[in-house]
Amino acid sequence: MSNVKRADVLFVVDASDSMRPCFDQLRDNIKKFVEPFKEEGFDSLRLGLLAYNAGPKNGKWVYRHTFINGDAPENMQILYSDDDDAQEKLFTKSEDGSVDVEAFCDRLDKIQCCADENTPLALDCAADFPFEPMAVSRRIIILFTDERLEDGVLKNEVLGDNCSNIDKIMKKIKKRHIKLYYFGPVCDGVVLMDECGAIVNTDVKAYQDRDENEDVWGVIDFEKILQKMGEDISKSALQIVDEGDFSKAVYGQDKWDLETWGKSGSGVIDITDVKEGAELDVSEPLEWVNAKLRWKFEIDLDLHAFYKMTTGEQYHVFFGNMDEPQVSLDNDAGVGNKLDSSEGNEENILCSPFGGIERILLATNIYPETGCFSDYNGQVEVTTSNPKQETICVRMKSDERLDWYVIAMIDNSDPDKPKVFSVNRAVEDEPDLDDPLWENLDI
Repeated sequence: MSNVKRADVLFVVDASDSMRPCFDQLRDNIKKFVEPFKEEGFDSLRLGLLAYNAGPKNGKWVYRHTFINGDAPENMQILYSDDDDAQEKLFTKSEDGSVDVEAFCDRLDKIQCCADENTPLALDCAADFPFEPMAVSRRIIILFTDERLEDGVLKNEVLGDNCSNIDKIMKKIKKRHIKLYYFGPVCDGVVLMDECGAIVNTDVKAYQDRDENEDVWGVIDFEKILQKMGEDISKSALQIVDEGDFSKAVYGQDKWDLETWGKSGSGVIDITDVKEGAELDVSEPLEWVNAKLRWKFEIDLDLHAFYKMTTGEQYHVFFGNMDEPQVSLDNDAGVGNKLDSSEGNEENILCSPFGGIERILLATNIYPETGCFSDYNGQVEVTTSNPKQETICVRMKSDERLDWYVIAMIDNSDPDKPKVFSVNRAVEDEPDLDDPLWENLDI
């Protein structure tokens, strides 16, 4: 067995909104990781991927885990079943020492970074992966995140609750003889991991601690670290032992329904409570972007778009001024007659073409003034011309009794990374695009 040269390497990557630069760096430098294995004459090097994010929907968290074969929720059933082909489905193919780097990079490019994350849950899923037997293959997990383990989905919980299972996960990792490389912020959760051993820890500045527009991944030499990891792993010794039994699914995720993993058919991402917002999918050019205001209450809400062009001009589209350059309102629904329908009342703001628009505030007001905005069962839904783009939803939730309500903002100041932010802020006066209130919404 001493001459066997095989390895399964699983990359676990936080796919929340701030992580796109990390994905780009990984894609651009993954070949440096692979080179040492080729030089050492490895018979097999299989790459796995677990990109993870989460967002609230209908009062509970929904998790999207993307594997090398895609983001279908059914992949979680493959992971936690006795599927004989699980290894083939969740790792790239490797024959005669070849490594399918192209398949790995292609999947990275298709991942949409958005919403929030739950890193302890993702790490537990990673520890349950169908690695080859340890007597014939090295087992590696490499994790990248810019959130502390106790932040993200868990930020409102105390450490004792949200990290109480870290020791169980790390004991499983140790029992399965998996070597863990962690690139992320040093925090209380990482201290727990360190105490359990089997971890190589590299500190990364936390998302919340960085300056505006600071790229925490750009200061890391990915080419160097990936090559060094490849060298260390390719020269490591095999563990000629039996792993024995281990406890799968520390969080009980093997019994969760598919809706928890994003199976709905509705294709809706709810970012109401996601501070980082959501990035629009620009894998295909955005010819148009549409914002729909939908509500189910007997009141006359009006959808307003306050927008600014990259050339500096500012415009206001609403029921009294339904057409301006590149932006138009379809109709004034009034109180409407669709309150008993499943859809409810709606008004649409269409941006076509989308290019050249820098920022749009999507707002409404009460006419006549009655109640507060959380009473109206209303929301804004953003869709685009890209068929891959899921609907991004922001629900109206403020109970303040003021005249104006900014629901969401579409920021196209960087056309390569246009984003939708949840604002949900009631204000006294008509929104002003130049007000600093609407800047740095993701901080």
